[in-house]
Amino acid sequence: MSILNLTNFDDHPQDPLWLVFRFGDPQMAQEFMDGLKAADIHFEADAIPGGLTLIGVKQRHREAAIRINYTVLGRHRRPFIGDGIIRWALLIFTLLLLSLAFMGWWLKG
Repeated sequence: MSILNLTNFDDHPQDPLWLVFRFGDPQMAQEFMDGLKAADIHFEADAIPGGLTLIGVKQRHREAAIRINYTVLGRHRRPFIGDGIIRWALLIFTLLLLSLAFMGWWLKG
């Protein structure tokens, strides 16, 4: 395990032939397992006390499993800026700043 791991998967600590995915939400773990089954990828799963589900996939399926993992995580993620008013205000403010910068460059040249 690395010191700063921002993903929910890592190489198996003892067996380099396996990749281990961690899910705290059982529904997400089930969606991931369903995606693996649909892609015909063999996996092993185990629920440990505390609500964590570990799913092991062989390294030869690494790319496909990571793609399925990101698809599942993407369906459950919250928007970066959840409030629509703040999101649009930030977008308009950014466009205004870019417009002013462009006008300054145009008028100076």
